[in-house]
Amino acid sequence: MARIVKAPDVRKQELIEIALKQFLENGYEKTSIRSILKEAGGEIGMFYHYFKSKNEIYEAALENYNEKYIVRFTEIVNTVDLSFEEKMNQIFIYLPDSISEYSQMCTDKGNPEIMTILHARTLLKIVPLFEQLILDGIEKKSIAAPVPSIHLLSQFILFGMSAIIHDREVDSMQEKIRHINALLSKVLDTNMREVQNEANKK
Repeated sequence: MARIVKAPDVRKQELIEIALKQFLENGYEKTSIRSILKEAGGEIGMFYHYFKSKNEIYEAALENYNEKYIVRFTEIVNTVDLSFEEKMNQIFIYLPDSISEYSQMCTDKGNPEIMTILHARTLLKIVPLFEQLILDGIEKKSIAAPVPSIHLLSQFILFGMSAIIHDREVDSMQEKIRHINALLSKVLDTNMREVQNEANKK
């Protein structure tokens, strides 16, 4: 059978996706370069053509996982014709689907340690985007509360939202979003009713 020749960028992406799947299923220690190559049908030299070590492909795999979430959040934050409230509305519409996907991965096959790392890294990647969103809200006077540190406030909101979303005492995502809306209204001294009404339609 003839060997299938793939473009370098295609082959590299294939290795990253296989590595991500194995890291998620087996964890870091139980995933090896050889196990990745076995599934990819490649030789050891091919791996080192693209990556210097297992840790390098591990970092690339985590980055690959984060990318689609970062792209969507970036699109929302950079939409110039949306108000602060409308951008928050878009985030809340997107949030249940992204959390549902993450939760499904945790339940079905996700290695707990890797999933925790992925989640924390995703939130940290989103912090600068949220800082931009908060700054926009302040400049447009949508946020009335004083903000001593936009950076700390962004982390407080994102990690606080994450804690509520992952809380097991409240099952309903709509109920969790209502709690988040109420807290954000207090913290930011802004009107989140429009956001709440739209999010409740999900």
